[in-house]
Amino acid sequence: MGRLVGLELYNFKSYKGITHVGFGTSYFTSIIGPNGSGKSNMMDAISLIGKNGSSKFLVNNVPVSINQYLQILKEENILIKAKNFLVFQGDVEKVASQSPIELTKMIENISGSSNLEKEYNELKEEMERAHDITALKNSQKRNLKDEIKNLKLKCQETDLFDKKTSQLERAIVTKYLSKLEYMERIYEKLTGELDVKNKEVSDLSTTLEDKIQEYKDFIRKQSDDHMSIKEYEVKIETDENTLKSLKTSMIPIESEALQLEGKVKEYEERMEILQREEQEQKLVVDESIQILDKIKAAFEVFNSEKVDLSKNESTSSYSSNIEMLTEYNQLRDEFLAIAGELELKLTDLNEDKAHLLNEVEAIETSNSLLNSRIQELETKKQTHQSKKSQLEKAIAYSKTSIHNYKKELNSLESLRNSIKEKEKALNHELKTVLLKLNEINALEKENKKERKLRDTVSTLKKLFPGVRGLLNDICKPKQRKYGIAVAAIFGKDFDAVIVDSLSTATECIDYMKEQRLGVASFIPLDTVKVQPLNSNLRDLSDNAQPIIDTISYPPEYERAVQYVCGNSLVCDNIDVATSLKWGKGINERIVTLDGSLIHKNGLMTGGGSDSFNTKWDKSELGLLSERKDELKLKISEIHHQIPDDMKDRVIKEEILMLENNIEEYVKKLNNLERNLKDADVELIHELDLKKKNESQITEIKSDIKLINDEISDKSKNLKKSQARVYKDFCLKYKFVDIEEYEVNYSSKIIKEANESSKYIKEIQRVENKLKFETERLDDYKHQVEKLKATRDSFYTGYQNIIKERNELETKIDDIQSELEVIKEDYKALKSKVKKMLSKTSGLETEISNLKSDLKHSKGEVVSIEENIESLKLEMKTQLITAKLESVPIPLIAGSLDDIPLEDGSKDQEEWSKEWVSILSNLEIDYSKLEDDYRVFIEGEDMDEGYEENTPEAVEKRCDSLIEKLQEEVRSMHPDIFAREHLATALEKLQEVDSEFVEARTAEKELVTRFEKVREERTGMFMRAFEHVSNSIDDVYKELTKSKASPLGGSAYLTLEDEDEPYAFGIKYHIMPPLKRFRDMENLSGGEKTIGALALLFAVHSYHPSPFFVLDEVDAALDNSNVNRIANYLSKHKGPNFQFIVISLKNSLFERSDALVGIYRDQDMNSSKILTLDLREYEEAA
Repeated sequence: MGRLVGLELYNFKSYKGITHVGFGTSYFTSIIGPNGSGKSNMMDAISLIGKNGSSKFLVNNVPVSINQYLQILKEENILIKAKNFLVFQGDVEKVASQSPIELTKMIENISGSSNLEKEYNELKEEMERAHDITALKNSQKRNLKDEIKNLKLKCQETDLFDKKTSQLERAIVTKYLSKLEYMERIYEKLTGELDVKNKEVSDLSTTLEDKIQEYKDFIRKQSDDHMSIKEYEVKIETDENTLKSLKTSMIPIESEALQLEGKVKEYEERMEILQREEQEQKLVVDESIQILDKIKAAFEVFNSEKVDLSKNESTSSYSSNIEMLTEYNQLRDEFLAIAGELELKLTDLNEDKAHLLNEVEAIETSNSLLNSRIQELETKKQTHQSKKSQLEKAIAYSKTSIHNYKKELNSLESLRNSIKEKEKALNHELKTVLLKLNEINALEKENKKERKLRDTVSTLKKLFPGVRGLLNDICKPKQRKYGIAVAAIFGKDFDAVIVDSLSTATECIDYMKEQRLGVASFIPLDTVKVQPLNSNLRDLSDNAQPIIDTISYPPEYERAVQYVCGNSLVCDNIDVATSLKWGKGINERIVTLDGSLIHKNGLMTGGGSDSFNTKWDKSELGLLSERKDELKLKISEIHHQIPDDMKDRVIKEEILMLENNIEEYVKKLNNLERNLKDADVELIHELDLKKKNESQITEIKSDIKLINDEISDKSKNLKKSQARVYKDFCLKYKFVDIEEYEVNYSSKIIKEANESSKYIKEIQRVENKLKFETERLDDYKHQVEKLKATRDSFYTGYQNIIKERNELETKIDDIQSELEVIKEDYKALKSKVKKMLSKTSGLETEISNLKSDLKHSKGEVVSIEENIESLKLEMKTQLITAKLESVPIPLIAGSLDDIPLEDGSKDQEEWSKEWVSILSNLEIDYSKLEDDYRVFIEGEDMDEGYEENTPEAVEKRCDSLIEKLQEEVRSMHPDIFAREHLATALEKLQEVDSEFVEARTAEKELVTRFEKVREERTGMFMRAFEHVSNSIDDVYKELTKSKASPLGGSAYLTLEDEDEPYAFGIKYHIMPPLKRFRDMENLSGGEKTIGALALLFAVHSYHPSPFFVLDEVDAALDNSNVNRIANYLSKHKGPNFQFIVISLKNSLFERSDALVGIYRDQDMNSSKILTLDLREYEEAA
């Protein structure tokens, strides 16, 4: 962290000229001086660094703007606005007396949250204005909706009034006509059906006999194929077991092959490394041989030269002169008497020099050996490193292989589980299909007409590609509960045939006429007119929805479904239906889940029965049968897709082998790493020895140089003595000097012996080295041969196992090929048998259906006869009732007067015959009967929507409708202007809704921005507050500790509001030592000052500035409190906290590290500066 180094003032207030104020390296500096000397001006100089005006701002002597300057100060935690780096004279009293709001502002300035105050207030104001606008628009929108709702009710009431008046007029006229018309049609229909059923019974009996005979003939043809299937299955099972056994045998072979292959590769790699080391060792041996040859050659040259020299010397005249030797010996004794000590000293020096030279030679020889060993270690390290790299690669490859194998194992397990899940799902679906088939088979079988229609459609599909199928086959209810309602809406179109075009429909009709296949309805997709679905119907009620939403169908048939359904609705119950029909005026067909249908004209037909759902189930019979066969085939196929367990075992064997390899590789790697570590240790040791040897050689050579200098000096003195003693001897025998004699006849023999000894020693040394290196070379060759023999053994085994594996693979391939051919033949035969079984199943179904139909038809004949008799009695009752009640039944022929009242004297048979005659002469006029009141009879060609017009429903509807309409018409009071008012209100609602959406969007944006600023401001404020709150008690305790109260006082801060702490005050409570908690205003002056200083120090500790300037903060304090302040400053000063204090109290400034004294120079009328470093003086005890 930075620090305030000093100030430079130029003509600043009381400081004339340029004044330099340095604070040195002190972390606690006191500025002292008498009043009026200029201390406060110094404070002003420090505070003016952040003010604009005529000031110039420089950073590292580079001019910058005020903003750049302030930013640089901010980065150093020097906040000009918050003034966190200085306390002016009198500020302590201000802090002590400040209000909670002012304390909040102080924390805001320190935390920096005050920078967001303006933006916060502006956004809050805008947000409140936007909220008011949104609330106003929402209120207008609600009022308009209520008004529109009332207007719609009035419009519906007007429409309903007109409609009910017309319905009342028609209902009274049509009541009896509906009943009689229905009975007459039923009578004609039942008579016709009786004739048809009698003929049907005869035809069914003949057909049943023919089918039974055909079934017996077909069964006899299947026995041979079943025997062939059994033979194929036995053969397939035998081959699969053989194949499985062979594959199992492959597992250990594959594992052994991989192991042997790995061993072969391992030994080849080891052989390669040893062969490379063998070549390197051979080079070392060759080099040693060359060195030995050179030394021996040099020794031979030395011996030959010595022999030649001896021959030359034998001819010399010196050797025969005994007198010369005697004289030399006499002079030698004389010389020793004069310079013997000097010669002895010189001899000692020569011996020392020889000894040192021998040491140099020995060390150099040692260095040579060290160099060889270092090179050997480097080569060994490279070899080990290469082996280590290969082992690491092998381990990585093995781990990758294990990972891949495990991944493949997991994949196989996942595939096996997936297949089992699929098989489980298919079995579950098959179970569901079988249960559904059982349920359908338990229901009533299809009647002859339905089967005939399905057979006809099947034939048409084969002849005309444009035929899609029956409507009830193509679309289904999404849920079973909608089955009755959908069937009621489909009505006569339930069995309609969907075709692609009108031309296809025409061709089908022509074909059916030619073949006399009966009648059918067609829906051509290209020309059918559909009514667009009104999407508003989906929002009418939670208990009602368009019927088309409850139907599942392929998208290409949507036009056909829309044509049949239109905008029809389905409701949960009749109450919802009537509410929609007459309460909300929905002019569409409405059906309930139980089949009750309200037509567009308001007529209501009774509910359906569960037989409608039976129709859906029957239409699914063919699809379910096909699905059952598909599921069985899929289950059979998927069972053979399950991976064989043998593959898992092979993979597990591979993983085990690789894990064993990794374990072996790791052991080798650990050995190599130990060898590498040992080689590194030895290499470092050898290099250290070499370095020590080189250093020792340098020292010895320095000693040799000193000895040479001394030998040179002493040799000169010795030669002078020799010249005096041997002068006459040399002149007499013509020697240049005595050394010539001594070299040729004395020391030469010794020198030659020494040289010869050196040669012999060097030859022995090189021969020993050559022997050692040769033995190492032989060892390498032996290891290579041993590895090669082992490698060859493994390779032979590997080739044998590969041969065995190839033979097994050939057998497996042959069996697999044979098995594939057998399976193809088996599959073809199974397909053939399946088709035959399907045909057999079809014949069985046909026979069963024929028997059921025959029984059913006979029952229907009896039922129709009973219904005819019952109908005659009912028609008679209705006509007699009409006559008795004088109902004016419109007639074309005959009269009600012709109808006799019942005579009890006649039996039932006579009455029956009489009524047949009466009815044949009576013709009623039904032209005035509306179609909506025509009772529906199944099988008749009537318009859509009349399926629910049962006699009871029509009569009940007429009676209730007449009564209801009369009451409703009397109670209605329509408003003729409601429609105009509704249009105006809808336009206004659209306008207000648009304004509301815009206002709500604007409000959401402002709320988001406001919350972001609020969170940021609160976060900045709370971080500062929590820091100060957590620090202030410790600071106050430290400032108030004493012997009487070693723990000191207590202080804490509390927020008046935690949601928006910056908008309310902060209360500062302190408890001086040995006193209770009090607010600041209730404390003494000194207590207030100490509390205020504790607050200032705690605030300053949050992002502290590098220096803190205090101007006479101790003015109101007694000595004990001043001492506490001094103790606090002394304790907390340091590289991260520089104190600069202006004080008049010696108990404070004497504790500082340095003093800056300010005095007034009266002559110059200027303030002057003196400085003193108190750290140079010992602190007083």
